[in-house]
Amino acid sequence: MLIPTLPPRARGRTSVQVFLTSLHAFMLRELKNQFGRLQTGYFWAFAEPAAMVAIFTILHAVIRGGHAPLYGDSPIIFFVFGAVPYFIFTHCVQRAQGVCESLNGLFNYRQIKPVDVVLARCIIDALLLLGVTLIFLAGWVWLGEPLRIQDPLLLLASMFSLFVLGTSLGLLFEVYGTVFQDLKKVFGLIMRPMLFISGVFYTIEMVPQNLRVYLLWNPALHGIDLVRDAVLHGYTSPASMSYLWLMNFVLAFSALSGYRRYLSQLI
Repeated sequence: MLIPTLPPRARGRTSVQVFLTSLHAFMLRELKNQFGRLQTGYFWAFAEPAAMVAIFTILHAVIRGGHAPLYGDSPIIFFVFGAVPYFIFTHCVQRAQGVCESLNGLFNYRQIKPVDVVLARCIIDALLLLGVTLIFLAGWVWLGEPLRIQDPLLLLASMFSLFVLGTSLGLLFEVYGTVFQDLKKVFGLIMRPMLFISGVFYTIEMVPQNLRVYLLWNPALHGIDLVRDAVLHGYTSPASMSYLWLMNFVLAFSALSGYRRYLSQLI
């Protein structure tokens, strides 16, 4: 007598589906925590880059006088597309910090991993800053000022590259800073001079040749300069997208390798 075959077992969710579900849930959670309780949360998200643009524009006007253009465009456009990409990079680094310590209790659930929270936080901040950019541009057009994006694809690619760079570096700092506590001070020292060496208020072309050799080791400088190349009609950047993505791969590989190696210590 032949034994009848059993019906096929219903398959559960795949690891990718579990990951996407966790990511979506944490994005909603972070939105509520970051902006749901504080009514002025969205205002401050806009105010930070706006304040930096205003300060640099005023300094530029004082030094060069009036509204002297930079590479044929308004200094406001020049500084907006320096400040916003810089904040995309640094916010991703900062938002990845403290995940393992502050949310340690949640990792008792098998489906929830630290990388889910890191990605959710970084994606929210990046999307928010892209929204800030659109508000700037809409206000600029509403004032009747000309706006011509030279290379929209390069602009999006450069912004995305800075997002990947910040997320990879943030995850790297979080993994090794959690496992080796003394490294947190070193990571803090690394980030402090970033405002001055990442091209927020200057281009690579403005840097003297003897200093340029050292500054070009900073991948964030390449990303921000490529953003300006995409926007400013009078500027062609010597930055390298290849070098930026090489550093992205190196940092992402180092971060994910450490994450896999020390996952049991992180949770």
